[in-house]
Amino acid sequence: MLTRLIKAKHIIIDFDRLLEKGLGALTDEMSTLATVNADNEFYQSVLILLEASTRHIRRYETLANQMAAECECPVRAAELTRIASISANIATQKPQGFYEACQLFWYMNIILQYESNASSLSLGRFDQYMMPFYQASIGQGESPAFLQELLESLWVKTNDIVLLRSSSSAKFFAGFPTGYTILLGGLTENGRSAVNTLSSLCLDAYQSVQLPQPNLGVRVNEFIDRAFLNKTAETIRLGTGIPQIFNDEVVVPAFLNRGVSLEDARDYSVVGCVELSIPGKTYGLHDIAMFNLLKVMELVLKRNKDNQEVSFDALMSEIHSDICDYVKLMVEGSNICDVGHRDWAPVPLLSSFINDCIENGKDITYGGGRYNFSGVQGIGIANLSDSLMALKRFVFEEKRMSYAEFIEVLESNFEGKEGERVRARLMNRYEKYGNDIDEVDAMGADLLRLFCKEVETYENPRGGYFTPGSYTVSAHVPLGAVVGATPDGRLAGEQLADGGLSPMLGKDQQAQPPCLSQSANWIIICFRMAVC
Repeated sequence: MLTRLIKAKHIIIDFDRLLEKGLGALTDEMSTLATVNADNEFYQSVLILLEASTRHIRRYETLANQMAAECECPVRAAELTRIASISANIATQKPQGFYEACQLFWYMNIILQYESNASSLSLGRFDQYMMPFYQASIGQGESPAFLQELLESLWVKTNDIVLLRSSSSAKFFAGFPTGYTILLGGLTENGRSAVNTLSSLCLDAYQSVQLPQPNLGVRVNEFIDRAFLNKTAETIRLGTGIPQIFNDEVVVPAFLNRGVSLEDARDYSVVGCVELSIPGKTYGLHDIAMFNLLKVMELVLKRNKDNQEVSFDALMSEIHSDICDYVKLMVEGSNICDVGHRDWAPVPLLSSFINDCIENGKDITYGGGRYNFSGVQGIGIANLSDSLMALKRFVFEEKRMSYAEFIEVLESNFEGKEGERVRARLMNRYEKYGNDIDEVDAMGADLLRLFCKEVETYENPRGGYFTPGSYTVSAHVPLGAVVGATPDGRLAGEQLADGGLSPMLGKDQQAQPPCLSQSANWIIICFRMAVC
């Protein structure tokens, strides 16, 4: 399933550059480049869009002044007057203080949405790039209570954006979430704890508003402040699934393994749901495709229905071969989409906030950014492992029915009393993935390792390479809809296991520890992008 048919998404801009320079300085720099390089369409486009951004913010200034003049409430009129003043300043100057930084931050997020309808135009390490402005406001005499109100107001505003996408696409991505993800804490460039006052205040803001956006995560490591870690745990206890936890001890080495510098690896953040990215430097084209591992098995099993010499080892060999063949087709389709982005949907304003695009004079869709990946997800490993284990036991070891008879039972969707009896045995009598049982887990590891290694052999049109991950959002539902009944006892059309590496629903009999340990090992062995 190809998922990225329009515009560039799943990215974090260089917010430091935006906030430290301001639109005026950025426009002046681009004006010089556009004059010197008159034939460079990228520079000309960026200049047009930066100037348009300034005009757009000026329109808010005008509107706020008009509303203030008409407002009968003195308190609200004063607020509107201040909004107008702030808008006038940040239209051309760099922000002074937390209020102005938040306002410019939000204006630019709106403008970038105009450009790209950007799913998962994520917000990166908010506590790091906003902290200097917070400190400046405290130094200017702003009250912490007012600054917290601003922060919570910004949290509310992130829920204003509704992504425009097709209903079929929405089935794969749990509706229409914008993926405004913020990652707190983590490491400094020197490898020390990056937790600061704003890190904790962001958790307070979430506890106060408890809205779907921003999607909040916390980076943990051996240096993390214990009080902040405790507040993280308190927030998790609210039961909303927020914040997500990311382990620096695992993720930083994973980035180093794929050629990212140590300084950049320590600065990692998350886009969308759980996809890993380097802020302001990466165009990862995350989730360009979802690969249905279970469907590959189904095709192999049906193809061999009339094979009198079929063996389990031969089926496994065919599954291995077909995974490689279908990965190649997936890559070809993904690269067609990539070229389509380049030719029909460039994003020059967004690109101007990605490192090296300005230096290279190229849009991110042309490979102008520093790190260029194409991320694909392998889905269905739990069902695949359970199915292969049940098939091996039921047909080839216990010989309870012939292979052809077994395929007929699957094609009937376990119809009738005999089908129900077979299904009950398949579901309840054989080892299940995710319970620390070596044989069935090894089947999954072997196939997932094959998928990952095969994916990483391919390059994309931007001079980068493909990176594998394993998570579903809600894709396990529509991907399950196109797979018939399977040897794990799953009925035709039923959903696959959710969460990428999670066991099938109700099959994790030993609770979470074995599954979590397995996931931690596999992210190092197999993955370069995202896993959950």
